[in-house]
Amino acid sequence: MKCEMINLEATFGLELESLRVTEDGFLSTDSLLFNDSHISKDFAESQMEFVTDIYDSIPLLYNALAQIYHKADSVLKNTGNKNREFIWPFSVPPCIKPGYDIKIAEFGGADKSREEYRQILAEKYDKKKMLYCGIHFNFSFSDECLRKGFEESNFADFKEYKNGRYVKLAAKTAEYTWLPVLLMGASPVFDISFISDTEYGATMFDNESSRRCGRNGYWNKFEPVLNYSNFNAYIKSIRSMVERGLLCSESELYYPVRLKCHDIYTLDKLYENGTDYIEFRMLDINPLFPYGISKDDLMFLHMFFVYLDTHSETTRGFNKNKQYAAYDKILLAARYKNQKLISSAKEMLYDMKLFFEGVVSDEYMQALCYQIEKLEDENKMYSRIIKEQYGDNLIEKGMDTAKKYSDIIEQNGFI
Repeated sequence: MKCEMINLEATFGLELESLRVTEDGFLSTDSLLFNDSHISKDFAESQMEFVTDIYDSIPLLYNALAQIYHKADSVLKNTGNKNREFIWPFSVPPCIKPGYDIKIAEFGGADKSREEYRQILAEKYDKKKMLYCGIHFNFSFSDECLRKGFEESNFADFKEYKNGRYVKLAAKTAEYTWLPVLLMGASPVFDISFISDTEYGATMFDNESSRRCGRNGYWNKFEPVLNYSNFNAYIKSIRSMVERGLLCSESELYYPVRLKCHDIYTLDKLYENGTDYIEFRMLDINPLFPYGISKDDLMFLHMFFVYLDTHSETTRGFNKNKQYAAYDKILLAARYKNQKLISSAKEMLYDMKLFFEGVVSDEYMQALCYQIEKLEDENKMYSRIIKEQYGDNLIEKGMDTAKKYSDIIEQNGFI
C-alpha cells in the first residue's frame, strides 16, 4: 500500500514554551512585555510562549518559528535591565533560587480569568513542575484532502465526516505517542533545584530520556479515559471529567493529543465549530537546535500523522485498558534504557518507509531515515548526546549554549 499524494496536503502550526534566564543561569524574576501577537506568557511571568501562524509547508513553518525567536531575542537583548536575559534552550528549568516564589503570569482586563486559572493550577500542582516547557505541533489536512475523503466515504454530512476522521486520528496518535517520545526525548538531565528547595547548581540524572514525558512529567493526578467511538462521545467523556471535579476545565486535560478548532478552546466551541486540527503535545525542547526542534523531526511528524490516518482501524477497540497500556508505553519510551520498544519502533518505521517511498521528496525520506538511524545506533539518540554534553554541568554549559544560540539567532534573523 502506498501513500496518496493528496493525503500529504496539510497545514501546520507550532506553540513553543520557553523560559527567560539571566546570565548567571537563574530563572528570571522580572516581568516583561513583548508587544507581539506571536509571543505571550504561559504559566509563569518568566515563561514565554511562541505561537506561529498556520502554514502549508514545514519549511515555511520553521522559518516563521525562527523569526519569532529572533524577535524574542531582540527584546531580551534590549530590556535595559541590569542582567541580560536569554532564552533557556531546555524543557527543564534552569536554576531556581532557594526561597524564590515562582511568579504566576499576570493578565489584566478581559484576560483576568487566565490568571485565576493559573492560580488554581498552582494550588493543585507543583509550581516547579508547571515550569516544564515543550512544543505543541498542530496538524490539519487540507480542505481538498478532506473533501476527497468525504466524497469517497459513506457520510452524508461533511462536518460529521471531518470530525470522525480527526477523532480516529487522535485515537491512533494517543496509541502511538510512545514512538515520537522514544525518538525525540531530549530532557535527560536537570538541576537539583527542580526537586529541592535548598540546593542548586548540581546536575541530576534519573534514568529518563525525557523527564517531561516520563513518570515525573506533567500529568493529571488521574489517568484520563476518553471515548473515541465518535465525536460527540469524545466531547462528552471530557465534559464528564469536568462535571465530576476531576478537571477544573477542559484545558486542564494534560493528554498527548487534543482535538481543537480555530477559536478559543472550550468544549462548547469545539462542538459548535467542529474539529479543525489535532494538537500533539509531547515534544521536548531540544537544546541541540537553536530553535528548539529540528526541521527533520517536524517533517517526520507530518509523515507520522498521514501514516496513522491511512492505517486507522476502528477506534471502538481503544478502550480503557488499551488507553492505560498506551500511557504505560509512553512512560516506558521516556526511560533512558528502553530496548523493549526498539524492535516495534523499527518495524513501524520500515513500514512507513515502504508506504512513502517514491511518493515524498528526498528531503522527507531523509527525515524518515534519520529516525531509523537513531534506532540503529542509540548513540544518535538525542538523550544520549545531551547527557554526554550537559551531564556534568547543565547550568554552565546550558548558558554557554543559550549565549551561542543568541548569536546565531541574531546573525540569521530567520532561515
